[in-house]
Amino acid sequence: MTTGNGQEPRMILLRINETYWLFEGEEFLSPMLKGSGYFPTPVICYRFEDHLTLRAFIGAGRPMTDFWGINPDIVERLRRDEHLLETEAPLG
Repeated sequence: MTTGNGQEPRMILLRINETYWLFEGEEFLSPMLKGSGYFPTPVICYRFEDHLTLRAFIGAGRPMTDFWGINPDIVERLRRDEHLLETEAPLG
């Protein structure tokens, strides 16, 4: 399955401490939350030190209210099911 631009679909979470937001892959949100149906794996989770580094990544003009908050228990299930790839955020 590919997206309209020929890339594989993906889901990206953003993380500060134990707070998570869905950054990319909203079309797969429901199956990911339910743990059933198709969603692209691994779900990528970018870690950030603080809100300043997160803001540098997403841009100053984009409000955090644009992103779905994800319950840490959902992330723990993804981790337990080996569907989560946790990594440092790429540099701008």
